[in-house]
Amino acid sequence: MNPGSAFMAGCLNLAAGYHEAYICAEHKALIEAGSPWDMEGRNVLMGRDLAPILENWSARPSVGSEGFTLTLEIAGQIKPFEVFLLPTEARTLSAFIDAANDDGGRCF
Repeated sequence: MNPGSAFMAGCLNLAAGYHEAYICAEHKALIEAGSPWDMEGRNVLMGRDLAPILENWSARPSVGSEGFTLTLEIAGQIKPFEVFLLPTEARTLSAFIDAANDDGGRCF
């Protein structure tokens, strides 16, 4: 990690409030060139520090109880990851995804 010499700021509808951090010029150039990045507190995450890439997903309703199984296929992993969601959890996830699709609140 190089010492911060450039200023980076960002905010999202999904994240509470405004975030800022100092980053090195090399990382600032990568971000400006379109490299994926995220902020966690005052830390800028890039490369291996980012969440893994989702390649595919599917959902199937549960036969035995109310809810469904969400299957996530992650890049570089052979076995898919499965999680069971109750209807309330599914609604929360849906609201989060809808908010992420709304570009109106993004600023960098």
